[in-house]
Amino acid sequence: MRVPVCFTAAVVFGVCAGCSRSASQAAVQQEPVTFSSGDATLAGTLFLPGTPGKHPAVVLFHGSGPQARDSARAEWFAGWGVAALAYDKRGVGESTGDFRTIPFQDLVDDGIAGIDFLKSRTDIDALHIGVWGLSQGGWLGPLAASRCRDVAFVIAVSGPGVTPGEQMVFYYENELRARGFSDREIEEASALRRKVWNYLATGLGYDQAKSAIRRARAKRWYASLIAQRDHLIASFDHAEAAKDDDWYKTEMNYDPVAALRKLKVPALFLFGSDDELVPVPKSVEIIRRTLTATGHSDFTIKIFPGADHGLYLRAATGSIRLAPGYEETMKEWVLKRVQSTDVSSGLY
Repeated sequence: MRVPVCFTAAVVFGVCAGCSRSASQAAVQQEPVTFSSGDATLAGTLFLPGTPGKHPAVVLFHGSGPQARDSARAEWFAGWGVAALAYDKRGVGESTGDFRTIPFQDLVDDGIAGIDFLKSRTDIDALHIGVWGLSQGGWLGPLAASRCRDVAFVIAVSGPGVTPGEQMVFYYENELRARGFSDREIEEASALRRKVWNYLATGLGYDQAKSAIRRARAKRWYASLIAQRDHLIASFDHAEAAKDDDWYKTEMNYDPVAALRKLKVPALFLFGSDDELVPVPKSVEIIRRTLTATGHSDFTIKIFPGADHGLYLRAATGSIRLAPGYEETMKEWVLKRVQSTDVSSGLY
């Protein structure tokens, strides 16, 4: 049973209160494109500013799951004078391949292939191509910059500073908390999950995990835990099959700190304070500590009060809107870092 890594918020990004289409965005040009990455052909749309000349650009990484091209976000960038490449994840929409058959970290190669495609164009400034990513894509952005010298900047939205395993433990803890379990009960459930996951990932600690499961059956939280999406006990009972899952083999213990240590280009990290999928304070502390220790001179971290994983605010009436300042923060930040290129002065 494959464990989804960093669930992307279930929101249709192109439809929300307060998301208006500006006059500059109305002039955006769209061009269907395809490019190759390994054995996959990726289909997408290149969003171009309506002004002539070479443009800085950004490649948009996906969140987890079957994600299509993020046209809404791409239009933002193109409206600011920054070309944006949005593509269907492999195996989704018009793209070939299957993202489910490879570890999520390998999807970074698709984004890097997108950068190579942009570099081949005469209307793109090859020295100013950056990456943007939400959720799982917030891991992939810094990873791309650590592997590819052509990445000029990184924008990570709700990108965890912890491993996927710890991120999902946090998510499952919040599920149990919403069901009324105490902090102590949640700690017990998480301790069991870590023991089982450790055994499935390493092959070590079978007796400890089995004993912990036996003791847990008498706990009030046990029924809720086994109903969660990772099917914890079923995975233990079918360990030989579970061990072949990329989640346990490579994904669960992916450490984003290694990529952060190699990060040299300007980086913007954006979070919502009410994110229930990502441990924001811990992520911010790890990112800040790591980049400060390496002497990184241009990184920005911003937390939007009350915002969720997708940086949306949700009212009691059920309405949703983007966190005030989210779009403006990205626009101001990115334009300052591509200002040497031919971006229309009217967009500043």
